[in-house]
Amino acid sequence: MMMRRIRHLCIITHRLADVDAYCSAYALSSLFKKYARDITVVFPAGLNAIASKVMQHLPLDVRTVIVDEGKDGDNDNDGKGSNNGSSGGINSNNNKDGNNNKGVNNSLTRDVASVVGMLEHYDENDLILIVDTNNPVMLAGVSEGVARSKARKVLIDHHPIAVEASVLGIDEMRVDVDASSTCEMVYRLFKELRRRLSRDVAMALLLGVLTDTQNLTIAKCSTVPMLADICRFTSLEECRSILAVERDYSERIARLKAAQRCRLYRVKVGNTADSNSNPSIIIIAVSKVGSHHASAAKALVDLGADLSIVVSREGSIAKASLRSTQSFYTRTKLHLGTDILARISSAGGGHSTAASIALEMDEDGLIRSILQVIKERLGRLDALC
Repeated sequence: MMMRRIRHLCIITHRLADVDAYCSAYALSSLFKKYARDITVVFPAGLNAIASKVMQHLPLDVRTVIVDEGKDGDNDNDGKGSNNGSSGGINSNNNKDGNNNKGVNNSLTRDVASVVGMLEHYDENDLILIVDTNNPVMLAGVSEGVARSKARKVLIDHHPIAVEASVLGIDEMRVDVDASSTCEMVYRLFKELRRRLSRDVAMALLLGVLTDTQNLTIAKCSTVPMLADICRFTSLEECRSILAVERDYSERIARLKAAQRCRLYRVKVGNTADSNSNPSIIIIAVSKVGSHHASAAKALVDLGADLSIVVSREGSIAKASLRSTQSFYTRTKLHLGTDILARISSAGGGHSTAASIALEMDEDGLIRSILQVIKERLGRLDALC
């Protein structure tokens, strides 16, 4: 990546960037200022709520683009589509917030075509960094521009890479599925280049690790030395206070309704024929909500489920969030991203204990598909209620 000076650098996260994705982009933009003449960070469909809050504390000081997937470039009168050099038309002073990005300041809102056009004008002197993204579907329409671009392309992630990623023409993959987060991998890059962490970069890296390890509850021993080093430059307590969010009314209602509407199943794991084994009961909770499906799925695990499946609907698209305990993964060896959702569609994926999927189908059909995969791996599911 650093063999020669970079003319234009574009850092791209997955759609609706979470804290790990945003903070990885933040740290990389700081790292590459020494090597790149021009830096743009692109967020397809913007940022989620907590990442938007982090952005208020750690705002990017490079060009930031929120991609509005619903915008029609032909009807846009804000200057998009003008092709001024390598910027691909992204040169307006418009600072409109994108959808789901309340509080995201100093960012340009652009349609997919404008960003694709920018990337198509990149050449071998430019670099595209794709962070925290293992599947081109997570880049939405921006993936088309990445695939067509002649720039060098590097992918940095800690998720298992989907086979579909081959269409992007990646030149270098820095992937470690044992890393706690993409921020941990970015930290390693700082160390490789012997670059000192600033207070803000250290804070960003720590925030990414905290969110992807559920406040260190699922962190591995290999992450501890990195945390000790980062905490020399920033405050763990301050980072935790930034991530502390009081849930709004709609989210609290969604979590309560998920519990109210919940269907429960149980399945035995372990070899009951072996007297030396210890078969145990797995409790699976399934529910539907109108919104906040990820938060609702976590709530059901907090209530006692080993695995939760919560589905919501947006137009013709059914979305599901899966959450499980670490004990569930240890006992079943079922990775929610690769062993369950990725088997249903390339649009699904995630971590061993947290994953999501969005498909054009009905909610009940998606639930049936998920339960069928689980049955194939664990056996018969007995309904509890």
